[in-house]
Amino acid sequence: MATFEDLVPLTYFGPQAAAVLVAVGWLGRESSFRTGPVTGEFYERLKQLMARRFSPFVCAGGHACELCQFDPARGFGNLFVPDGNRLLVCPELVVHYVATHHYQPPEVFREAVLRCPDPGGSEYRKQFLRAGGRLLIRPPDNRT
Repeated sequence: MATFEDLVPLTYFGPQAAAVLVAVGWLGRESSFRTGPVTGEFYERLKQLMARRFSPFVCAGGHACELCQFDPARGFGNLFVPDGNRLLVCPELVVHYVATHHYQPPEVFREAVLRCPDPGGSEYRKQFLRAGGRLLIRPPDNRT
């Protein structure tokens, strides 16, 4: 899996998407990352959002956790969390990273997760579009 430092533009989905996407939890074997406690409320909400996640991209194949020594967890999707005028994006494995490797996501992400509406509802769609999601589901018209 590609790795990115927390809170940098996420170029994984291309340069245009990086204008509104911010990386959180894109960890790999060589990553240095903050560890520490998170609240149970945050962890439960993260799991809920991940279970109902919406993704404007289809990804082929999955990723295995590079931090596990044996029997690595696997993830297949990504979570897009609206945060004002940007989308915080984490891989599905972030739930595993928090639970097993004590990864402590940035506070701004933890707060956004707790505020995030249900991905199946209209409020999520509104916030997703306001945060730049329109660019992801309908690229700008480049005709001159």
